[in-house]
Amino acid sequence: MALMKMFACLGILATAVAQAEVESEIPWGIEAVTGYRSKMVHRGFSLADDVNDYQLETEIAISNDWSFNFTALYATGSGKGNDYSESSALAEFRYDAASWSAGWMAGFRDFTATFFRDGWESGPFLTYRFNEDLDLRAEYLYDQGGESMYGAVRLSWSHSLSEKSFVSVVGGVSHVEDYYGSEGLHSIDLRASYTYLLLSHVSLTPFIGSVAALDNRADDAMLGGVWFEVTF
Repeated sequence: MALMKMFACLGILATAVAQAEVESEIPWGIEAVTGYRSKMVHRGFSLADDVNDYQLETEIAISNDWSFNFTALYATGSGKGNDYSESSALAEFRYDAASWSAGWMAGFRDFTATFFRDGWESGPFLTYRFNEDLDLRAEYLYDQGGESMYGAVRLSWSHSLSEKSFVSVVGGVSHVEDYYGSEGLHSIDLRASYTYLLLSHVSLTPFIGSVAALDNRADDAMLGGVWFEVTF
């Protein structure tokens, strides 16, 4: 519980500090995000409604080709009759080539009031960039909480509408091996969003999304929400 409260405080504090830094010419490379979503859907399973989340993310360039990315997340909402919450810490070590990237990701997730179990996850990922607007990412992870492998392929597209706004669409399909009772092709997901820059380092992103089950364990769901993002 102390860890979850710490993540919540960090998210709120980072957003407040970032607002004081929006006039800075050179960002520090940290992104603070606070948001709301009507439903939390994690890997094809609907876990909670009316979810508020707070995130901190930073990327560190190790060399021209190698980088390290770290994300901390705290989310809370109404679960299945209880108060749902999640605290996560995720890291990626990545190599970037001209048209592709590859690396290894690892992290730990702590859940409350859900059938999902706490545990670490780890595995490789590969991204191929068709152009500046379109890329394809594949990942294959071992989830200790689910005691199983989880794989996903996701296509991402974005398009600039003006100097201050752009749209993006992300869609993917997942495959699992005895993952909380699910086996084989698991779910398809799709999310569309619109981002508007309120200031040079401050943006607002409303989004809508859907999930379609491909087996009898996953959930069908529709959701919407908004993110408020600050870089500093």
